[in-house]
Amino acid sequence: MDSEEALIPRNTIELVGHEHAEQLFLDAFNAEKIHHAWMITGPKGIGKATLAYKMARFLLNNPPEDDQGPGLFGDVLEKAALTSLETDLESQANHLVNAGSNPDLMITERTEDPKTGKMRSNILVDDVRKINQFFHKTSSDGGWRVAIVDTADEMNRNAANAILKILEEPPKNSILIILAHAPGRLLPTIKSRCRMLPLKPLKSQTVKEILQKNYPDKEENIIDGYVALSNGSPGYAISLIEHQGLKVYREILGLLSTMPNINVPLMHDFAGAITTKKSGDTFLLFSEMLSQFISRMVRHVSYLNTGHTHNIKEALTEEFKLMEELGEIIPLDQWAGLWEKISEKMKVTDQLNMDRKQTVIDILNMINSALKTR
Repeated sequence: MDSEEALIPRNTIELVGHEHAEQLFLDAFNAEKIHHAWMITGPKGIGKATLAYKMARFLLNNPPEDDQGPGLFGDVLEKAALTSLETDLESQANHLVNAGSNPDLMITERTEDPKTGKMRSNILVDDVRKINQFFHKTSSDGGWRVAIVDTADEMNRNAANAILKILEEPPKNSILIILAHAPGRLLPTIKSRCRMLPLKPLKSQTVKEILQKNYPDKEENIIDGYVALSNGSPGYAISLIEHQGLKVYREILGLLSTMPNINVPLMHDFAGAITTKKSGDTFLLFSEMLSQFISRMVRHVSYLNTGHTHNIKEALTEEFKLMEELGEIIPLDQWAGLWEKISEKMKVTDQLNMDRKQTVIDILNMINSALKTR
């Protein structure tokens, strides 16, 4: 099992840096005021799904207790409060979760389109309706039934309306856990019916420790580069490592450094290399890395000459110098507008299945032209 597979949420037992969110859920459980719906929010790769599985394991190992009334001598027996969400890794419930076959746990996510063989871009209404059917079945042992939606950002309008209906009429002993990268885009009526568990980005040192644990052979300066690009998200950093994100980022910086007189042969070689069938998701990684650069540049340059310091660390040598040079040519607000155009270009390319190599060339030429006109 490689590092990326080992950190798939269902396989991940250890959750780092989100003790406050864990305690909020545990306190609600101990107070017998556990909400029927929870929304875990935060950046992609920060641990939302890992927390959701931890909550699910906890519930499946601690079934609701029926009210037995007073004890033998008329006293009411007080339930002992649990102190952690940790569960016995060898329990039957956990073995079934690990195998993806626990009958009381349902995961709703994007599915494969049988006509194309590709993953759909959205969670559909039929996917969500299955949650309602699942909740109205009897639990295998009279315990909780837990459904996880991963993620709400990928639901289309009809699926969102179907979720809302479930939230309005929650069955007894059913818990819905919804993950959301950008909760601000969701229907207010959905959010208002959920107990919110916002997760914050992890500290750089924490991300670094996680990466060093999973990649002990990586040089420290390489690890530091991925930490700088992680935005406090260890999952995202690991994805970058598995897809050689730092290498792609270095190549993007190299091309940007030749602007506004871009090295055309180098641009064509780069565009061709990241859009071959063997390159896999590198085309999408290019979009993410370019977005990273612009975002980091806007933050870095905006702090210059203000007398304030910021916590942005260089991912690669000369990165900040390039940011400062480009930030002087085009005002930061124009960089933001340029990125909107680039994002739209990427979106259309994906929707219409356009030539990816040409899209990369068009995007780089778009930046080069914007710099040249100043």
